[in-house]
Parts: sequence; C-alpha cells; structure tokens
Amino acid sequence: MKIREALLWARARLEGRVENPSLEAEILVRSLLRISREELWARESEVPEEKLRETVELRMRRYPLQYITGMVEFFSRNFLVKEGVFIPRPETETLVEVSLGVLKAGDRVVEVGTGTGVVAITLALERPGLRIFADDINPTAVALAKENAQRLGARVSLLVGDCLLPFRGRFHAVVSNPPYVAPGEEVSPELSYEPREAYLAPPDGLSLIRRLLLEARRVLLPGGKLIMEISPRHGKFLREEYGAKIFPDLFQRPRVALIVF
Repeated sequence: MKIREALLWARARLEGRVENPSLEAEILVRSLLRISREELWARESEVPEEKLRETVELRMRRYPLQYITGMVEFFSRNFLVKEGVFIPRPETETLVEVSLGVLKAGDRVVEVGTGTGVVAITLALERPGLRIFADDINPTAVALAKENAQRLGARVSLLVGDCLLPFRGRFHAVVSNPPYVAPGEEVSPELSYEPREAYLAPPDGLSLIRRLLLEARRVLLPGGKLIMEISPRHGKFLREEYGAKIFPDLFQRPRVALIVF
C-alpha cells in the first residue's frame, strides 16, 4: 500500500490503543521506510504491507514503540535501544539537567545502572571536560551503551558491574537512575516487556536507593554529590532523612534527589 493509505490504516488500528495514534502511525511507517518526516509527506513510496501489519499488531499489544523502531530520542539525540535493555524516559532528562548544573570540568563522575548509556553519554557530550565512568549489571546493556558511545563520539569508560562495587578511587559525583518501583505499584503496560530488574526494587521501591546511599560514602570525596532519579513517593523521605534537595520534572513531580556528603 502507498504511504498515505498505510498511515490511515495504521492510525485506525491504533485508535483507542495508544495515546497518540496519528504520531505513532507516522513513526512506524517512517521506521519501515527509513525516511525523515519531510520525506514521508513528499513521497508516494510503497510500504511493505506484511511488515506494517506485524509492527502495528505488536504496538496494539503495547509492545514498546522504541523496541520496534530500535531508537529512542534523549536530549535531542538518537540512541540505539533493543529488547533486554531498559528504555530511557523523558523524565530522566531532569537527572541530566540537575547533574549539569552542579558538575564542573575535571570532575570524576560515575553513573550506576547506565542501561543504554544515555545519561553518561549525554553528560560526556554536553561537558567534555568531565571524566565519566559507568557500569551496569546487565552485559547486554553495557554492550549497547558502548555502541551508542562510539556512534556519538562520547568518551565514557563502561564496564559490567554491580552498583559501586567495581570502582576504586574517589569521585566528585555518583549519578544514577536506579530501580524505584515497588511491587504492586501501577505501571504502564509497556514495562511488562522490559527487564524487571531495571525498574523493580522490592519491597518498597527503596532497596537500591538505600544501597546507593551506603556505597556512595565509600567512593565520594568530601563534599561529593549523589544525584538520583526517584519516585515522587520518595521525595519527602529523602529530604527529611538525608537532607536531600529535590528537583521536579516537567510535570512538576518530585523526580531528582541531590545529596551532598
């Protein structure tokens, strides 16, 4: 079928299943044809019908759009993403913005749980003077982060590791978007396709955050900073118990905690 027919068909199928069926229909068709949005409306190309049906059916089951396209946009850059690796969310851009506001050239920074590498890579590209290290317990994620770093020309030292255990020496900051969802907490259907260990932190959503608070003391220099993405439910606890400064995301929900040691 032609592009316009494909767009109408995909939009009709996605109606009522996703939040923005028109936009997602465009994204799916563009991904299949590997063309820009401008080219989408300028061409009359044939869209592979069987492949379109497969991808639209996947999306109707709430299979993540980013896994279908193999790409996720973060801080105005495109990063590779694939099944088995957690998909970065727009809220995590707040973690980067807060980090950029307090880090300075020459700082040694370690990111825990890098996933696709978006945080570490973005920090390295936005502030080339930083010395960035990052790890993840998931070898698939680390391999993908290395690929993203190479594609985008970012200098980041990446390794497979559990929290802060692999790191020796002292750092000016620890940055992390740790798992913070508690069992039974309502989440989007897409999360069921993503690795549970990347977002679930039983029993209360704080287990990994508590571990970071403990291990950060070992690696941070005096006055060093722990900067974490958090659940809005945890803001009050971290402010009262650890003196955290809490920053809101784009929706004005408590989203990032900054703790100075």
